[in-house]
Amino acid sequence: MLNLNQLKEREDLRAQQEKLGDELTFAEEHKLPWGFEGWNSNHTCTISCPEHGDYEQFTLVGKDFRGAEAFKHSRCPACIRAEQTSVKSSLRKLHVTSLLNDAGITRRFGDCEFENYLELNPEASRNLAACRRYANNWPDVLDAGKSLVLTGSCGTGKNHLAVSLAKNIIRNHLATVELTDVMRLTRAVKSTWRHNADTTEESVLDHYASLDLLIIDEVGVQFGSPAEMTILHEVINTRYESVLPTILISNLPPEQLKEFISDRIFDRVTDGGRNYLVFNWASFRGNNGGHA
Repeated sequence: MLNLNQLKEREDLRAQQEKLGDELTFAEEHKLPWGFEGWNSNHTCTISCPEHGDYEQFTLVGKDFRGAEAFKHSRCPACIRAEQTSVKSSLRKLHVTSLLNDAGITRRFGDCEFENYLELNPEASRNLAACRRYANNWPDVLDAGKSLVLTGSCGTGKNHLAVSLAKNIIRNHLATVELTDVMRLTRAVKSTWRHNADTTEESVLDHYASLDLLIIDEVGVQFGSPAEMTILHEVINTRYESVLPTILISNLPPEQLKEFISDRIFDRVTDGGRNYLVFNWASFRGNNGGHA
C-alpha cells in the first residue's frame, strides 16, 4: 500500500501518461486532441529537434477563449517517447514500492539482500546460490509452481534468504509475494469466524491461495491444533492444485517437519524431497546484525 503522497504521485503520473499518449497520437497520426475539434489542421513543416534531429511538425490553427488566433504545434515524437519511458519507469518504481509494502517484510529484515548474506561456510554459499537461482528463474518457477522448504537451526539465515528472494522477485517481475507465519495465517482465518467479522473465511483463504508466492515462516514452532493444521493444509493444497509456489521455513529437521505437516504435504512442497535446503550450522546472528 502506498502513502497519500505516493498515491497522489501515481495519480499525477497516470494523468501525464495519458496526456503523452494523446500528444504522440497527435504528432504521428495527426489525430486532433480533445478540446481542439474544429481547429484548422492542414499546416505541416519540418522542424529540427536539438536532440533527435528533423521531424514533421503538425500545426492546428484556431481561436483561444478570448477569440484571438491561437496555434497548437505537435512536438518531437522521439522526445514524447522519452518522456513516456521516464513516466513508465516512475510508475513501475511506485508499483514495486507498493508490492514491497504489502509483502509483510518486517523492519528487522528490511535491509536483507542477497549481497549482504554472510557466506560463513560452504553450505551457506550453496543455499545462497540455490535461492538466487530460484529468484533468477522466477518465470519458470512460477510456471511450474515450484515450491521450496528452508529448514534448520535458528539464526542461520533462512529468513534473510527468504526476504532477499522475495525482494528480488518483486523488483524484477512485479510478482505478488507475502511473508507470513503459521500463527498469523491461522489467526487471519479464525478472525472471520466472529459474528461481526469484516471479511469472510473464503476471502482470506482466496487471498493466500492467489498470491504468486506465499512464504510461511515458523512451521512447527508449536504443536498445531486440528483447526490450525486444517487451515495450513488447505492453503498449501489449494496453492499446489493451482500450480502456485509456496516456501515453508522451519527450525525442524526435515524428518520432524515431515511428521508435523504430513508426508503428503512435505512431498508436495519439496517435489518428492528434492526442493529443500538445510541450514544445519550454528547461529551467526552476532555476525549478521540479527538478520538471520
